[in-house]
Amino acid sequence: MKHNNHLMPLKVAVLVCSAFELLSYSEQAQASCGSSFCLVNTDWAVQGAWMERGYRYDLRFETVRQNQLMRGFKKVNLTGFEARNAEQETDSRRWLLNVDHGINENWGVSAAIPFIDRRHQHAEAGQPVSWNFRQIGDARITARYQTGLQDTKDGGAAVVGAHVGIKLATGKFDIANLTGTKAERSLQPGTGTNDLLASVYYRRVLSDIATTWFVQANLEAPLQERDGFKPGRKIGVDLGIRTLWTSSLSPMLQLNFQQRASDSGIYAEPADSGGRSLSISPGLSYKITPQTHAYGFVQVPVYQHVMGQQLSPKWAATVGIQSHF
Repeated sequence: MKHNNHLMPLKVAVLVCSAFELLSYSEQAQASCGSSFCLVNTDWAVQGAWMERGYRYDLRFETVRQNQLMRGFKKVNLTGFEARNAEQETDSRRWLLNVDHGINENWGVSAAIPFIDRRHQHAEAGQPVSWNFRQIGDARITARYQTGLQDTKDGGAAVVGAHVGIKLATGKFDIANLTGTKAERSLQPGTGTNDLLASVYYRRVLSDIATTWFVQANLEAPLQERDGFKPGRKIGVDLGIRTLWTSSLSPMLQLNFQQRASDSGIYAEPADSGGRSLSISPGLSYKITPQTHAYGFVQVPVYQHVMGQQLSPKWAATVGIQSHF
């Protein structure tokens, strides 16, 4: 029985990866600057904190550089005329502050606000064109419910939970460069839309007590179009495992899958937006005090498939600190 429980994360990963192959996209010939952040899951349940009454704070920093052009699942190296009129790089950094209030062990609410530092450059007729901005992004508010600890037959424990909330249109979506040219909507710090947020998760503590694994499914769906733009719906699945090396140090490993539909609207680029990716994300968590711990992940894509031609990352990273009172 214990042997099967340890194999369960691997079985779930195989099922998820098999499902990827049922999805397909056509390949186009244009290019998109793209825009993304690290997909690592740093939900409280994933970090090993059982919800209880009180406040939790998380400050997280992410960095992602998209400098590899891809068409479908293939890398593209442009030359000649194409290289003189192409997307070159998007360098994004984001600070994300999350405040969570546990009403009791079952119910809680949280709010998150990002600060985005982004630089994008592409070429037009061989001349560089760029945008640089530092702006507040779109805020998120969610409510949470999770069951209490349920004992399992092998001596471990399990929890089932769900989140529902909304992404608010608090970020600007009309940022322009020094020449007065507005950045593409997918580059902007905000989408201009309110989006539905929802997720469900299952977390299992194995009988050794020191090891836990989880699986979480996520949905982000825009509720309306705004000024000629509607971002594509996002569906994600995260699978992770965490164990204790010492009383303070915990290694972690995640698989992060995301599928994004194409953007729509007159100011969107439907032929060059959307796609799917699978990334592997090793990380470490270190307990600084009984109430505070720091964590970090490096994320490397192992599979990427984009609609049309888009800039994609070779790697991403995130570091953060969490504390509860």
